[in-house]
Amino acid sequence: MTHFNVNKFSIRQTISIKSYLFLLMMFLFFIAFNSGVVNTTTTGLVDEVFLFLSVLIIFASSLHQLSDKKIQKIYAILLLYLIYQVVNYFYSPFELKIGLVMAQSLINIKVFLVAFAILLIWQDSRFNRKIVTNIYYLFIGLFIIGMLLNFGLQEWWHIVTGYAETISYRYGFIRPVGWLGHAAQNGYFFAITFVTLFLLYAKKPVIKAGIFVKKFFIFIIIDFLMAFPLSVRKGMMMIVPFGFTAFSQLKGAKKILFVTMAIIFLVLFLFLIKDAQMMQDTLMNIRDMTTAEDNSYIRGLMIYHGASLFGEFFPFGVGNATFGTVLSQYNTFEVYAYVGLPKDRYEQGELKGLYDSGMFSMLAENGFFGMLLMFSFVYYFFKFNKKKLDSYNYIIFRIITWFAILLSLTEPVWQNGMFTVIYVMNLLFIYTKNNIYRQNGKWVSYE
Repeated sequence: MTHFNVNKFSIRQTISIKSYLFLLMMFLFFIAFNSGVVNTTTTGLVDEVFLFLSVLIIFASSLHQLSDKKIQKIYAILLLYLIYQVVNYFYSPFELKIGLVMAQSLINIKVFLVAFAILLIWQDSRFNRKIVTNIYYLFIGLFIIGMLLNFGLQEWWHIVTGYAETISYRYGFIRPVGWLGHAAQNGYFFAITFVTLFLLYAKKPVIKAGIFVKKFFIFIIIDFLMAFPLSVRKGMMMIVPFGFTAFSQLKGAKKILFVTMAIIFLVLFLFLIKDAQMMQDTLMNIRDMTTAEDNSYIRGLMIYHGASLFGEFFPFGVGNATFGTVLSQYNTFEVYAYVGLPKDRYEQGELKGLYDSGMFSMLAENGFFGMLLMFSFVYYFFKFNKKKLDSYNYIIFRIITWFAILLSLTEPVWQNGMFTVIYVMNLLFIYTKNNIYRQNGKWVSYE
């Protein structure tokens, strides 16, 4: 009898700890989301705090998850990844600081570490669903308010919120800082949140291919209209996983019809914007990313040099916190000097444009083996969510996660604290709409 009471108390205690941790993470997310308008040193450090807390949650949970073989694989991959960083530190020909190398290795996969940690403490209760839903809609409301105020007050909003130096215009629209403090963050929020809500609206238990195709073409039109005031690249990246998903739902001749419609739509779209400045800028940026070093487009230079370093130092890489990542400015400038980047880009204590290379910085730093371990972690993260989500919600998860993967080709979204908050809140909102859960080893519907 005593033994039974101890176990019962232990279970209750575990649930209580998970609940408190979940509420703490939601509180940190709320602070991080508002850091754009309350830009202080404290709010700026919040994303590193929830990363640190996530790592603690993951390793603490690993002690209680040894019976789940699929979760075991995630822990094993993560452990191998960290061990590899130590090996790579000693292998690198450059002078590095081990603490910064290990910290950057965690920051590199921040979005997936935080998402995995929160799902480990997620409990599908009415209270948690209500908390997530209220915060999610609050974020949407603040985003809309910020955009309306920015477009209404124009440059004055930038001055009031402390972003006077960011005032610029693109295609006749002011580049909005909105509530989130940066045009790129607004693009992330719109792309992920709109698609999540759009696909969850009037959700049906059975996936209907026609609905996906219809919503895909509606999204393209809305995405094009929002590209001018927000961001071109973010919307374009979302079209890929959304379009592939719509295509995969079709069968036989309908696949051919979909591809034909998509090609016609794309040709007409390109014809209409062929002379627009947006199109000319996009073509110029693509050219600069694929040519040699004689251009001034910093993202193009970083992508070019990142690919070159990956090949030159294959299969290990140059080591974390050395090239185009946030901690490289505190670690070493040797790699920047090695590839011949202008000193004014990095010697002033700020990575002026060098932080925008995303995947190619990780390729250069981690090499083949490091990237293999990183993508293995992401692969098992997919399998982890597939086990927990119903088929429809898993499709939405897959779309926004592939968006994060594709966007990392040109931007450091995996390391971005605000992107992490946006992605994880949408993921949690998907979980609140999950139709099924496990009970005694069987799937049971809420409905």
